[in-house]
Order: sequence, then structure tokens, then C-alpha cells
Amino acid sequence: MGNFVEKLRRDSLPMGLFIGFICPAIFFGILYAVITLVQHQTGALQMDRMVQKLILLSVVPNVLILRYYLVKLKYDLTGRGILLVTFAIAMLFAVLEFVL
Repeated sequence: MGNFVEKLRRDSLPMGLFIGFICPAIFFGILYAVITLVQHQTGALQMDRMVQKLILLSVVPNVLILRYYLVKLKYDLTGRGILLVTFAIAMLFAVLEFVL
């Protein structure tokens, strides 16, 4: 476990991209599973437009992690990677919400 934590504490763009993709994906999966479970229990929710909003909501962990890497650790390259992925997710949301 200690070796994994040491790998996360590296200032590199690929590490920022990795962290920027993994954290929102895990958060999205958890949110989607909880909402699906609630939907099956109550039968009240509609998932047709919910996925786009979950994509946008899954960016929240990136904002917190970005602040940690930029302010506390002062890892600019890792922060740039996380920020790049955050913008990509925001663009995905905009395309899904307003174009399709």
C-alpha cells in the first residue's frame, strides 16, 4: 500500500491524467449504482437525462483533488493533468447536454 501512495505523490502529467480519469469514473460508478438501486426500489426515477447530470457531478472529486495537488503539494504537472481531464469531462457534458 505504501508503494502505491508513493506513486501517487509524483509530479508528472501522466499521473495527473490517470488520477483525473480514475476518480470521476469511480465517483460516477458509485452515483449511478446508488441511483439505479433507488430506481429499482421505488420505480419513481427516470434515467433518460440523468446520466448527463451524473457526468457533470462526477467532476466534484477532481476539483478537490486538484486543489490538494496544487496548493498543498505544489505539483504543477499533476495539477495540469487533472485540470485537462476536468475540462474534457466538462466538454463531454456540454456535447451530450446541448448538442445531442
